[in-house]
Amino acid sequence: MRERGGFTMVDEIYLGLSFDDAFGHTALAHGDDVISINSFSKYFSMTGWRLGWLVLPPELVAPIERLAQNLYICPSSLAQQAALACFEPASIAEFERRRAEFRARRDFLVPALQAMGLRVPVMPDGAFYAWADCSAHADSSWDFCFRLMREAQVAITPGRDFGPHAADRYIRLSYASSMAHLQDAVQRLQQLLSA
Repeated sequence: MRERGGFTMVDEIYLGLSFDDAFGHTALAHGDDVISINSFSKYFSMTGWRLGWLVLPPELVAPIERLAQNLYICPSSLAQQAALACFEPASIAEFERRRAEFRARRDFLVPALQAMGLRVPVMPDGAFYAWADCSAHADSSWDFCFRLMREAQVAITPGRDFGPHAADRYIRLSYASSMAHLQDAVQRLQQLLSA
């Protein structure tokens, strides 16, 4: 891309929820041709507020400002005030507590999935999702998800919602719920899949 004078756009919305210091760094250090896209929605728990930011090379600031002026006027005053409150020390402490909780949930869920034959090919580095192979239990992740919903009352998302590659083999599980709910879900899955 650099040899053609292009820019690299990097979606860093989950960056603050990284668990591994090796990966939790912005791509901006890789050159002045990087555009970083970020948001208050994930790390700062402001999903739905539609508030975020771009870090741009200086020559792109004016063109992006013109584009933004044609798309919207500005974020609401309430959203801006809430965003400012995110940077208070007490707020950051809470966000870090929540990030540690997501890591603990991941560290509980992934080994439990592996033990049930739901292989997780890549340990999630952040956020609150696990991508697991359900082919040991079903030929179709779509059918598998419906079976789990009907028989175990556990809702899981089939792989086809995230692209066509090997979609029938994979499911995505969220560990954004409480540890108690995750433990209950794992117990229900274990009962169903071991029967």
